[in-house]
Amino acid sequence: MEAKYIEKKNIIPFFIALSHRAELYSSVVKDEGIYLERLSGGNLEDVLTGGRRTVQPLKALFFLPLSKVGEYPKGSWKPEVGERIIVGARACDLEGLKVLDKVFLEGDFKDPFYEARRGSTVIISADCTRPEETCFCTAMGGKPYPESGFDLNFSSLEGGMLVEIGSERGRRLIKDHRGFFRELTDEELQERKRKREEVTREVEGFNSELGIKPPYHPLVKGSTGSPKWAKLAERCVECGACLYICPTCRCFLLYDQKGKRANERVMIWDGCYFPGYWRMAGGLTPKPRLTTRFENRFNCKFDYFVENYGVEACTGCGRCIEACMGKIDIRECLQELGSKPVKEKV
Repeated sequence: MEAKYIEKKNIIPFFIALSHRAELYSSVVKDEGIYLERLSGGNLEDVLTGGRRTVQPLKALFFLPLSKVGEYPKGSWKPEVGERIIVGARACDLEGLKVLDKVFLEGDFKDPFYEARRGSTVIISADCTRPEETCFCTAMGGKPYPESGFDLNFSSLEGGMLVEIGSERGRRLIKDHRGFFRELTDEELQERKRKREEVTREVEGFNSELGIKPPYHPLVKGSTGSPKWAKLAERCVECGACLYICPTCRCFLLYDQKGKRANERVMIWDGCYFPGYWRMAGGLTPKPRLTTRFENRFNCKFDYFVENYGVEACTGCGRCIEACMGKIDIRECLQELGSKPVKEKV
């Protein structure tokens, strides 16, 4: 591991220096929540506040909720993508980006818009220090701190932060601002280890009663067509909040509209809970019932994505639990699928 140390007095000056070279986004505390916002001279003091993941998923800066992807008949259209630095991304969001990378950057076709945004963005992640009871990254085989997928990672310590270098871009940032950093001591490294172990135990405690362990692929695949899905879907109101807030959901819809210069093709987020998502020509649909669409969400995350890409498309961020109007807990759903039916007495 390659790492440096930055004292508290140097943290804000370091980020002020970064703001002069690129757009700076950071997790900030606002209205009793933690949000990802673009910082400017007026709110740079808010950088890296909050000890847990943001309300909105990091995917919103890479896979945009609404974006123009083409013009016709004039031909192709390319968006202007500037350099930017994101500060405070948590492990669950980094794992979410790895899922999106498999969809938009691997295979025969790469999404040029997603690729441009990924390539122009430096990610400075951070350890979780105050996780929510809805967090279940450890139940997905993850950790409440990043282990990969970052350029730099900040771990909060008593007198400053341990800064782990995760890429060549991160190494250049340290080199270009070497005056803010010093060498790391063994005591500081041990302090980070203790803090990480404490937070890991806290998250594990939130999920101690979850009687199943990953991988969940065999469990969900083996539950295809089970009557349990009807019971699990009873409280779903099809609002789509869990889909839009999820760091790995990536359904989209393309539509055309008239623009100022030419006709435009626009991409927006879509969701598999909506009846219209499945509707075909003539009004036919393969999934007319909510129960089957509810089941499809789990199949997509824990079955289909595993079959196609080799990983489960859930990071345990817990956002869907917080956003659900019907108070549906994905952990309880998985637990119910894993429970054995009670045998009736003869």
